[in-house]
Amino acid sequence: MNKKEQLLIPSPVEDRISSISEEELSFRGWTRDLMRERFLERMRLDLNSPQVGEEAPDFELELLSKNGERSGQKLKLSSLRGKPTGLIFGSYT
Repeated sequence: MNKKEQLLIPSPVEDRISSISEEELSFRGWTRDLMRERFLERMRLDLNSPQVGEEAPDFELELLSKNGERSGQKLKLSSLRGKPTGLIFGSYT
């Protein structure tokens, strides 16, 4: 990334960073500058990620059984084309 492409922290995020109490910063072992650096690094890592409204990249997942065990069956995202599909990423544990 060149200097012309320098990332800026969005105002709502900067407002949140600015409003965090010294007590919370101390508890977490953070500084405001460290929080800004971490957020900017995350933004840099996300530059090549799909953006809202873009087509999701195709991928394949293994289906789990009703008991939550591996089934050996695979599902490709592209097999759901034209069907309402929600993608939720995260941990449920």
